[in-house]
Amino acid sequence: MDYDFRTEPPLYNSSSSPSSHQMYPKIASHGHAAARPSHPHHSSPPSSSPGLGIRVFIKPEYRITPPPHLLPHSGDIQRSNFQFDFGLERKVLSEANKEKPNWSKFGMENLQTKVMESASPKVSVSDPIVSKYIAMGLNREAVPIAVANYGDNPTKIPEFVNSYTPLREMGFSSTAVAEALVMYDNDTDKALSHFLNATS
Repeated sequence: MDYDFRTEPPLYNSSSSPSSHQMYPKIASHGHAAARPSHPHHSSPPSSSPGLGIRVFIKPEYRITPPPHLLPHSGDIQRSNFQFDFGLERKVLSEANKEKPNWSKFGMENLQTKVMESASPKVSVSDPIVSKYIAMGLNREAVPIAVANYGDNPTKIPEFVNSYTPLREMGFSSTAVAEALVMYDNDTDKALSHFLNATS
């Protein structure tokens, strides 16, 4: 026995009048405006196919807001002056490999090097050539060394300073960096490979 669905009345009425089907509750006769609350701030674009899809409303507290506008950068960020002591690290590692390490000697050696560094005289900036290059924005620590090695050379001094600064930030000592840069004509890569080959 075949059943023909076309002869049956539709279960859902597509007309705009309220459905009289017994399965659904009746809505009070206040009109259609009271049936759905209005959300003026959450209007979404109309769906491409009418009657299909789900409309989603996001509460304001869950919305992603754009990041705050940052003020333009003012001034230079101070570079770290922390110097890592690679020589001490090598000594510690070699001592750790021994059967009976003597850790007490490291405290005394470290204290002596700090006393020697604090006793070393600081270079004054009274030299007009040094002052000129520092006024150009070059590294205050590197300029006196560059002037001592190259004199008033407007090409070599910026080269030296630009190579000196990153090597010092890697933790190599000021004297070793200056010697390596003078030896390799301010070539940062050659000076760095010199340090790395010396440590191995």
